Amino acid sequence: MKNILVPTDFSECARFAVNTAIDIAKKNDATIHLLHVVDIPLTSYDAGMNTYENIPETMFLMEHAKKNMEKLIAEKVFDGVNITTIVEFDLTYARISNEAKNKKADLIVMGSHGASGFKELVLGSNAERVVRFSECPVLTIKKDRTIFNPENIVLASDFTEDSDAFFKQFFNFSSLFDAHLHLLKVNTAVNFETTKISRKLMEDFIVNHNLEHQNCSVHIYNDETEEDGIINFCDEVDAELIVIGTHGRTGIAHLINGSLAENVINHAARPVLSIKL
Repeated sequence: MKNILVPTDFSECARFAVNTAIDIAKKNDATIHLLHVVDIPLTSYDAGMNTYENIPETMFLMEHAKKNMEKLIAEKVFDGVNITTIVEFDLTYARISNEAKNKKADLIVMGSHGASGFKELVLGSNAERVVRFSECPVLTIKKDRTIFNPENIVLASDFTEDSDAFFKQFFNFSSLFDAHLHLLKVNTAVNFETTKISRKLMEDFIVNHNLEHQNCSVHIYNDETEEDGIINFCDEVDAELIVIGTHGRTGIAHLINGSLAENVINHAARPVLSIKL
């Protein structure tokens, strides 16, 4: 967790993400890469940006963004934090993904307003798109907290896909905090599994990842949907962070299958750390 990419549009929600990233960076002496994207129309992106970049309105937006970035990094909260800044033209989610690769980001922290109804189905949020395409973990933030130091972390999984890369990234992140880890399996009528089978999978997971002496507990929770089960269980234990895997489906596969991780990000008020399986 040495390089943290933080996209910002200078909104209140984005500021919550900045505050969270600062807390994480201070724990691990990480560098924060602040990114602002002057979003361009999709038609201009398809045709090439040469004309669009040079029109007066766009030049004004770029200068305004640079001034906002200078004002942001001058704030006292950044004292003692390593930071770099990037202000660019592009499609927002495309630039975020590209900069994550360019900076070799170990983590993306970004604010999310969520999405619902028709907008969620057709457009989705930038956070949702970043989660879908990102190769590194993405932490989405919707509310401000005095200090980001989660004491209750919920890891939601079916514990059948043992992805070493997923758990390596998760444990790299969770090692920064002295938190209780709740291992959660949500049981639904559609994807029913006996308690005996679920518990065996989870116990094997604990052994395989040397968690026998760690501060963790096992929970099998029944609900109508996996998304509802995750959100309702987190309400019961007052979780400060939800961790979930994503397959990063795109195109028709995304439309047909959807994504549990993206749904939780859209509808949960709590911070969500998504990691690609």
